[in-house]
Amino acid sequence: MLPRSQRLSAEQFALVMKNGRVSHSPLFMLRALSGSADMRVSTTVPVKIAKTAVQRNKFRRKLYEAVRLIVSNIVFNTHIAIIAKPQLLQSDQKVIEMEVRDAFVKAKLLR
Repeated sequence: MLPRSQRLSAEQFALVMKNGRVSHSPLFMLRALSGSADMRVSTTVPVKIAKTAVQRNKFRRKLYEAVRLIVSNIVFNTHIAIIAKPQLLQSDQKVIEMEVRDAFVKAKLLR
């Protein structure tokens, strides 16, 4: 899991959701906003997708772990928000890791 220092605050998350450019994956939507002072990432699993907090936290942790594996290659000065889609619930960790890497490459967020 990513350390708290590399995660977006609520204000930063709102800014990314409002102004960030969008990239889609079968498992999630990715929004990225360049021009910030540092690199931060946030993941969200809506209540509409996972009803209980236990399920939402489980899949958030899986997304954070997939991001942690590539964090050293992510472009600096970028804030990123990852919003889960329903297909994420049927995916195992290896598939999530591949999709995260592919989405970051597609969005040109990897060095």
